[in-house]
Amino acid sequence: MSHSDQDPCPTPAARKQAPFSPRAAAVFLVGLSFLVMVVSGLAVTVAPAGRLARELDWSLLGLGRTQWELLHLSMGLLFIGAGGWHIWLHWPVIRNLLWSAAARTLCHRRELALAVGLVGGVIVLAILWWPPVSWLDSLAAWFRTGGR
Repeated sequence: MSHSDQDPCPTPAARKQAPFSPRAAAVFLVGLSFLVMVVSGLAVTVAPAGRLARELDWSLLGLGRTQWELLHLSMGLLFIGAGGWHIWLHWPVIRNLLWSAAARTLCHRRELALAVGLVGGVIVLAILWWPPVSWLDSLAAWFRTGGR
């Protein structure tokens, strides 16, 4: 087992003495806020429209539509901050994924092209309101109107 594969906290005593890791905190914040945003985004999507939700006294897991919206917005802001912190802390790694100083060339071109293509494609689909993005809006509208 190499040094990097060893558990940094193999015993309870080692866990107590382990220093705080900003990198681990950033990774956990990004991951957990993302998971909460997924759940809250789904809840807001399936929730009836505001007035209808109030009339029906709609709730999911004890939270009403307004609470789900606020949770989603709050987690979005936390995710943006944690993502920025994560990028700042890991910038040397990200830079090395993009650029090889030794070869003086762009690295991971296929992976970068895939990411840019997918993000760009979804942006274009959303702006032009084309399927399957338009289907998501129609599905959300169907939930907002109570299936009518």
